[in-house]
Amino acid sequence: MRDKDEENVMDPILNQTDISLLNAIGENLFVCDENLQIIMLNDYSNRLINRLRPYTGLVSKNDYIGKSLFEFYPAEGNGFKEAFKTGLFPFDVKSVLYQKLIAEITVNKWQTHPEKTIYIVTWKDITDYEEKLLKGYALLEELYAPVIQTILDNVILMPITGTLTRERLDKIMEIALFESAKRQADYLIMDFTGMTNLSDNSIAMDLETICRSLDLIGTNVIYSGLTANFVKQIIAQGSSIPTETFATFRQAIRYACKKNGYTLVQI
Repeated sequence: MRDKDEENVMDPILNQTDISLLNAIGENLFVCDENLQIIMLNDYSNRLINRLRPYTGLVSKNDYIGKSLFEFYPAEGNGFKEAFKTGLFPFDVKSVLYQKLIAEITVNKWQTHPEKTIYIVTWKDITDYEEKLLKGYALLEELYAPVIQTILDNVILMPITGTLTRERLDKIMEIALFESAKRQADYLIMDFTGMTNLSDNSIAMDLETICRSLDLIGTNVIYSGLTANFVKQIIAQGSSIPTETFATFRQAIRYACKKNGYTLVQI
């Protein structure tokens, strides 16, 4: 048997069949009356209540009964109210609550017997999912343009692979400036051998911008592995690359070695 303090307060709006049906649903459900006062939480919501406890101070389902739904939207309460005023149901909102929790909320309007209006609010806690997603985005950004130390302390390599887009090129420039300054690199070899596609022809013009930007922090850019199509686009746009370019990374690293007073020999 359930303890009394764990049972929902029975409201005449809901009959036992309604309550049994709502408790059988495997989603976090908040049921509100026409004034948006909470009259029931289903059994599945127990885990969510524990998750919310540090922020709400509420321990059981019974503690929620009679509270306004808007109490749980301190940052977005006004916008949430406006969604109700439109009278369009169901509607979905994505909310950040207590500056920590992320929830997908779906609100449905339901007519009970006798004809009374209730609102069924489905609360899906996606905090963990969003955090994993953000970590995935961060990892992808690192893979956008990894920076590799070469055999020379003052020379670093940035291999560019896959499709080169405007957004990605902006990130590449950001990483190139940061890593070159942090590592005090004299040379950055940007190798395009693995690039498979260029999404925007105007991107070719930005190679000159990258060179000039890195030159301001004392790093010389060396381009290697430029494809024939890429070179044609650069020429067609009348732009120029104010730095050394090589067909392969091997040629580029030999040039950097020579500039540092070293010679690569085969043994």
